[in-house]
Amino acid sequence: MTDTEKRSTNAFKDTRYSDNPTLLAEFTLEFKCLCPLDTEKQVSSFFEEKMEETTDEWSQGRQLLVQRCKGRALTCLNEREYSRAFAHFIVALTVEPSVKGELLNAFLFTLEKLAENLEKEKQVNEVLMCYEQALDVLPHDSHVLHGLATTLFRLGYVECALSYFLKSYKANPFFTPSLYCMENLKNALVERWHFVMLNDKERNLAFKRAIKRAVEDGYNHVLDIGAGTGILSMMAADAGAEKVYACEASEIMFAVLQNVIKMNDKSIQAFQKFSTDLLIGQDLPEKVSLIVTEIFDAGLFGENSLETLNHAWDNLLQKDNFAQEGNDASVTNSNNLDKSNINICRAKVIPYSADVYVVPVECEKLRRTFKLEDEVVQALGLKENVIPQYLDEEPYTSEKTSNLKLKYLSAPSCILQANFNSPQDVKLLLQGKALNSSFKCTESGNLDAFVMWFDLHLDDKDTISTSPKEASDQCCWEQAVFYVLPQCLEGASSFCNNGDDIDVEFLCRGHFQLKKVKLSNSVPINNFSQKLTMDPSLIYLLNSYIVGDIINLNLKDISPVDNASILDISTFPVFSLKFLKDSSNAVSVLKTQYQAEIEQLCDMYGVSHERLLFKSYEDFCNAKMQCDFLIVDPVESCGLLKKNLLEDVTVLRMQCLKDTGLVVPGQVEIHAVLVESETLTEYSKIVSDDRVDGYKISQIMNAYQCKIHQDIQYSTLPHVKITEPFKLCNIDLNSNSESGTKSFFNNIHTAPEIEVTASGKVSAVIFWFSLHYHSTFVVNTSDPNGLWKQAACILDEEVQVQKGEKISLQYSLKNSCFQIGIAKH
Repeated sequence: MTDTEKRSTNAFKDTRYSDNPTLLAEFTLEFKCLCPLDTEKQVSSFFEEKMEETTDEWSQGRQLLVQRCKGRALTCLNEREYSRAFAHFIVALTVEPSVKGELLNAFLFTLEKLAENLEKEKQVNEVLMCYEQALDVLPHDSHVLHGLATTLFRLGYVECALSYFLKSYKANPFFTPSLYCMENLKNALVERWHFVMLNDKERNLAFKRAIKRAVEDGYNHVLDIGAGTGILSMMAADAGAEKVYACEASEIMFAVLQNVIKMNDKSIQAFQKFSTDLLIGQDLPEKVSLIVTEIFDAGLFGENSLETLNHAWDNLLQKDNFAQEGNDASVTNSNNLDKSNINICRAKVIPYSADVYVVPVECEKLRRTFKLEDEVVQALGLKENVIPQYLDEEPYTSEKTSNLKLKYLSAPSCILQANFNSPQDVKLLLQGKALNSSFKCTESGNLDAFVMWFDLHLDDKDTISTSPKEASDQCCWEQAVFYVLPQCLEGASSFCNNGDDIDVEFLCRGHFQLKKVKLSNSVPINNFSQKLTMDPSLIYLLNSYIVGDIINLNLKDISPVDNASILDISTFPVFSLKFLKDSSNAVSVLKTQYQAEIEQLCDMYGVSHERLLFKSYEDFCNAKMQCDFLIVDPVESCGLLKKNLLEDVTVLRMQCLKDTGLVVPGQVEIHAVLVESETLTEYSKIVSDDRVDGYKISQIMNAYQCKIHQDIQYSTLPHVKITEPFKLCNIDLNSNSESGTKSFFNNIHTAPEIEVTASGKVSAVIFWFSLHYHSTFVVNTSDPNGLWKQAACILDEEVQVQKGEKISLQYSLKNSCFQIGIAKH
């Protein structure tokens, strides 16, 4: 103990302090700031015991103390002495819990700022101590629990953070920020494709049959690579394998794997490792004869599957005369194995091989991802072509192409037959192999992309196909999409006529890349040195401004202000850039990842960089600007409100906007519809253990099920509409609250009753937004021709309804996080 702490301890024992409640409290405050946690707890315990005394003197002292602590807490808060303010608040709330209502907001703000400052100073224990003290006085407050959860997450305690987000949500199910954080964390820990894959019953049964045949043929020492929940491992164990091993590198999924193995009582040895880190003699006692795995993405090899298989053949699989001779394993039928001597059987991989198919397509929606629309080019006054940046590390994207309006320009072609049971084939594809193919156009159209899928042959009897299927068909796979970018197009045009040839070169070097495309009727052109370059995500964003024709909107259409001053917090300041072309004023914009592209456009306009000021939110507030327009883009392309949008608008209106100033767009309407959709349910949770061949998996995995879903394509989503779409509420970004402050609602609201128009089970509420820029400029984010997706709240349990019934809904909006559910049926 330091000299200061010793003096404080001795002073604390002085009877003057012990008998005077006000002096005792004041001294306790100072003592709490000086002493370590264990000593502080002793002091607090003594202080609380004294406060429980019921004499008149102590009763009067209690009231005096509360008033003095409240006053001093607010004084310290105004002086930004957050540590002392926090201590005063703690004493006031401890002595008189009934003052929580009037002090709550100030206390929560103090806690947030104190924790923020301590965290900056790397005083982690002190941060956690503050939250512990706060929970002592407010044990069930969702804000405090949420703050502790976010702090734990930043410090790397992910599982602990998840548990506190859950506590916060349970304390107040309409405290939406905790719900969103909990959902985002679950999505990060367990990706949604796990649920879709496990719900695919046909896929699971196909693997079961192939594994059973392999084990019966003598491949009875099994390693499951990328085991996930361990369903393939358990299938091998139930098929009679002598030894079953499973490896899973993800910490969370490994915990799931262990729990599933235990719950199903299977004899499986699991390792929290990548298979490439497994060592024979240290992890595995011996090499295995069978590897089962599904470490494939939509582009087949994107999950480092070739590296994994190459390492397995070199280090983990048994060698035999057949494999050592270097013969092509694909020509031998595994069923010809001599079962009389299983000790000399060769090794095997399930799946056995894959056939990869490609087809050229025309698709306007895909084209908008890498090619600016003419309306955008004209509105921005671009005189040069825009070339999308090519990203080698992400050479393709994935889409459920059954949800897209696309046209096949030719018949599909098989460009590769990959044999996973030939070590030589695996090495060749890993080192690099050019794949050339030619397509004969059977339709005229614009060549926008190549769509790729594959048939995964588990053995010679069972095959899983990832080919595009009807939206109503059950399939857990998306398809890979390779955009035909100008950089790989050997010609000035991407238009094909019926009968034209399309020559294409793919490169497989660990994964697929589209290298060259040549059309028979196109004039060669390869000069891109004078072009503007943009990130494809920016091109997609700019094209979204075409919806509702807002790309042609001018600020003077909204308010004819001369020499207007602008604050723009949009992701990309389209309106501000157009304004700079036609005025001499400066514009303040939010710092963004697209700063280089914005400066390129300024250079093209001849606008000096000094007129375009990049600032942070803190800069805006400290500068005390007075602007005529505050420009925002309220909705993310994924279908959710932009994070902290309403809170940022509230602050910036009060700090930076003139009394006559306007937020653009001025109104945001929320619309919704109730639906029955098995597809949404399957993305959220394992529907039943029957889907996973009866293994007990759903109870464990469904701890990570999610309520909020984004990136939904409502127009193509398989669903039954239970109600007609309805307007839920309107957020006027330019209105004042009843108290005169510029803020927005954040309480629980009950919507008017909605009439059921079709009998069925309500499983989800899909929602979207209408953005009102001007009386004639309204954007609907559910427009199927637009680039926005929609979002949905999945109900915990489906609700059976009958046509003609009325349903009441409840919704909340806080920290720009929106949720909705059925309140009364």
